Amino acid sequence: MFGLAGETEFDLRFYLFGIPVRVHPMFWLSSAWMVWAGEAFDLTAIGVLCIFLSVLVHELGHAWYIRKFGYPSEIVLYFFCGYATSSHFPFWRRIIVSAAGPGAGLILGVICYLLFRFLPDNIIAQYLHVRYFLFMMMFAGIIVNLLNLIPCLPLDGGQIMGAIVRRYGPPGRQNEELIYKISIAVAGAVAVWAAICLNKEQMFFPRWLFTWLPAQDANLLYMLQPSARFEMIFMGYLCASNINALNQYRSWR
Repeated sequence: MFGLAGETEFDLRFYLFGIPVRVHPMFWLSSAWMVWAGEAFDLTAIGVLCIFLSVLVHELGHAWYIRKFGYPSEIVLYFFCGYATSSHFPFWRRIIVSAAGPGAGLILGVICYLLFRFLPDNIIAQYLHVRYFLFMMMFAGIIVNLLNLIPCLPLDGGQIMGAIVRRYGPPGRQNEELIYKISIAVAGAVAVWAAICLNKEQMFFPRWLFTWLPAQDANLLYMLQPSARFEMIFMGYLCASNINALNQYRSWR
């Protein structure tokens, strides 16, 4: 999303299930900026840990299937997100690899959600750090991974959409243009919605989305709201990036 992360002498390196992992220093800095809690440095540290675990599990889902399909893969964490080095795959394998990351992240988020719901109330109420950790893990695991499935490049949902368009869309170079156009339209629409939410000071996800759930679950999930300001800026950036990519693609014809 933000390019490849160059290697530095300050990179943290380790192996997880035989998969090499490299953490760029910018990951720690950007993550701390994302969850900065002022003078509450303990909460900032917990927030950084939550981003680290959620992104690592997400990329592990990608890398595990890449390796299962016979290709090497390295996980790199960079600028509050990450990537798993990959290769070109046939249609269904591309779908599986792209969906595996959000799938793994959602499983982790659901586990944390169940812990939050079924731990004794006195533990959740008494221990601020436990409550904050589980809340952040739910947000990162459920909300961030669902947003990652938006059909817009370079998100995983965009990769899935791109694979479907290349398989079933118009022939030749038209399908690549269609992929960019869908990405532009979707990113632009989400950015506009986020701007509306910001202007009206309302939540990004409306409450009616959760009315089919039991009241306690609906209220808890309703509280897991992304920042409308961040989504407006982020999706606006993706919209502009795809416009630029489309123009470059057309200039190569």
